[in-house]
Amino acid sequence: MSNEFLRCIDGLESLSIIKEGLYKDTYRCLYKGRRAILSHYRIDNNPFNLDPKREFNLLNSIEGMNLTPEPLFYDDESKILIVTEIEGEHISQLKDRQSLLSDLAKRLNSLHSYPVDDFFDHTFRDTLMAYGRQMEKEDEKNIFTAAIDLHDALTDEAGKNCLCHNDLHPENALVGEQIKFIDWEYASLNIPCFDLAYAMEYFEMSEDETVYFMSEYGITTQDIDFKTVKKSQKLVRYITFIWLLILSKYYTMNPSEMKLMTSLKIELNE
Repeated sequence: MSNEFLRCIDGLESLSIIKEGLYKDTYRCLYKGRRAILSHYRIDNNPFNLDPKREFNLLNSIEGMNLTPEPLFYDDESKILIVTEIEGEHISQLKDRQSLLSDLAKRLNSLHSYPVDDFFDHTFRDTLMAYGRQMEKEDEKNIFTAAIDLHDALTDEAGKNCLCHNDLHPENALVGEQIKFIDWEYASLNIPCFDLAYAMEYFEMSEDETVYFMSEYGITTQDIDFKTVKKSQKLVRYITFIWLLILSKYYTMNPSEMKLMTSLKIELNE
């Protein structure tokens, strides 16, 4: 397949596989002399409601934020997306955790403050409803109902949506001169507390770190609604579990994924 890409895309050379995935394969390449990342989406069966064209258009629209890779190429027929390769370290490799959490919070605040009304209307609820259509068993439907009810309640409390990344774990944040986020395929309009709670969960923040992270985001300690934080973290766990359920229908999961799904099932059914 890589040789086919080289023949079909003008300016593409030096292609090497990084990861083969369920719905996309990722390659490191040179594109018109620039170091780049090529993603080949395979979404004829699209259980995660992905749209690489939507992702490409979003990256073009927010490129000026200096928060994303630069979009270089997209072909809708082949579902190939090429972006610049960001030079930097994964956040998980850094030792100055306080500085890391501060920069992460401030970059998220910038993202959540970006005006998107004129160019982006895809919501996280759209994605959740697509997930719900994959829930076939009664216990799966019950989990989904609990998740969508919690999402809607939190949305009512928040009163607004903003642009969110929705997949902000350590492997999707790179630090060079400043933090940039990669892998934007799950981005949508969503409640800001979801991104914040996702980061708290996947960066394994302690209670003190959570308070510091929120203060650096712009919410003072006395204004932190810890009940909303806890509910948002529970929503993250619901979504992670539902995502793993869908994954298990199409893919042989690795032991760590199986372990996580089992622990979440126990927790969420308590």
